[in-house]
Amino acid sequence: MNQVRFTMALIEELNNQGNFLFRWRSYIPGFILFLSLAYLPFVPYFQGLYISNLYWLFFAFVVSLVGLFVRCFTIGYTPKNTSGRNTKQQVADVVNQTGIYSLVRHPLYVGNFLMYLGPVLILRDLAFALVYIMFFYLYYERIIFAEEYFLRGKFGKDYLSWADKTPAFIPRLGGYIKPKLNFSYRNILKREYPSLFGIIVVFGIFDLIQVYFQEPTLHQTSIFGIWKPFHTYFLGFGLVFYVLTRVVVKTTKLLEVDGR
Repeated sequence: MNQVRFTMALIEELNNQGNFLFRWRSYIPGFILFLSLAYLPFVPYFQGLYISNLYWLFFAFVVSLVGLFVRCFTIGYTPKNTSGRNTKQQVADVVNQTGIYSLVRHPLYVGNFLMYLGPVLILRDLAFALVYIMFFYLYYERIIFAEEYFLRGKFGKDYLSWADKTPAFIPRLGGYIKPKLNFSYRNILKREYPSLFGIIVVFGIFDLIQVYFQEPTLHQTSIFGIWKPFHTYFLGFGLVFYVLTRVVVKTTKLLEVDGR
């Protein structure tokens, strides 16, 4: 009896921790970005050259874009009240079992992992990357526990039968089931434009910091048609994109999609 009580108490504690982290899941990973920014001034240019560093920055940027692509592919097919940005409580009208959800149970967190991994890679520090992976695992493990606790309680056997055959985080290679809904680019733009803007801001600021500390007496020098510093154009594009998209989202219904 005592063992059962202890087990139930542990389950409730993990669930409470997961729900707390779930409410703050959009902000807490920013701690990793803060640590990266604090470390960045001590990271020299890749191969000692700005252009080489720009190539490495582009590689890390692509990693983050792959993460965003995973999120977009997920959201492009998902119905309303699933796979959302809700933070106050767990919400699910159905158990997604098609599309990317036929390959992995938590594709949005796979996308988040890759999005944050990009800036971490800029530091070129294996130890820091391992700390990030451990932090991400411990952090999202609690959130996943709370989400699955909620889904199991709401959908019962329907959820369990899907979860038994679908990996939690590392996607399986076969068994893809085509979604019933059509792919919606408007839904992606409406819900993920802050993510793209966030990536642009992070990489633009990272480039700015490295230029500031590596070249304190920087002169505007053209490199293959790209004026140094690169972040000037990058951040400018991101800001224009964000403002225009936000105006459309907040003042029109152009990106509204029924049932999304």
